[in-house]
Amino acid sequence: MNTQGMEDPGERDLRRLQLAKRLVSHEARTQTIYRLTGYTRHRLATLRRRWGVSRDYRHRGPAPTSFSAFFRSPRMRSEGASAAAICRIFEAVVTRPYDRQHRDLNDLESGERLCEVYEAFHACFPGSALEFDQLMLLAMGLSKKQVVGIGNCANCNCTILADLLSKYQRTCPLCQRRSMSTQDLKSTTEDQATEGNDAGEPGSTQGRLF
Repeated sequence: MNTQGMEDPGERDLRRLQLAKRLVSHEARTQTIYRLTGYTRHRLATLRRRWGVSRDYRHRGPAPTSFSAFFRSPRMRSEGASAAAICRIFEAVVTRPYDRQHRDLNDLESGERLCEVYEAFHACFPGSALEFDQLMLLAMGLSKKQVVGIGNCANCNCTILADLLSKYQRTCPLCQRRSMSTQDLKSTTEDQATEGNDAGEPGSTQGRLF
C-alpha cells in the first residue's frame, strides 16, 4: 500500500521544512535543496534569514557532475568506497532503474535518506571534505551503474568504489601501494646488483678465485 499518498499534508510540509534545514546545515547548494524539497529560491532565502545562516555558509556555483574527484587520491578512493557502502546500508542506492522518479533522487524520501548517509559518513570520518552534493552525485551514479559501482578488490576482496569505465585492474588503495612498493624494491635490488657487477663487488663474478 502506498502510504506516501495518505500522508497528512501538514506532516509532509513539516518534513519538507526539516529536510530543508538539514540540507542548509550540510551546506547543500540551493539547486540541490530545490530539487529535494521543491522550495523556491525566494523561500530558501527567507528560511536562511530566519535561521540566521550567513551568506558565506554555503557552496556556490553548479553542483559537481564528474566522478573524477573520488579517484583523485588514495584517501578519496577509500572515502568514496566507505560512502558507497553507507549508501547501500541506508538504501540510498536505488535498485529500481525503471522508476524514473526514484532513479533521479529528486523526492523527499531520497533527500532524507541522503541526509542520514551524509551524517553517518561524517560521524565516521569527521575530517573528510566530502560535500553533500558530491554524495548525492555518488548515490545517483551508483543507482544508474554506468560510470561507478560498488566492487571488490582483485587482491584482498575488500569493498571498493569501482570506475566502470577504467580498463585497469580494480584494486584498493592499500593493495595498490603494496604493489608499487614491491615494484620499487625489486627495481632497487636489480639496480644494486647491476652496480655490483660493474664494480667487481660482491655479487659480481669479476675478481673471484672460486
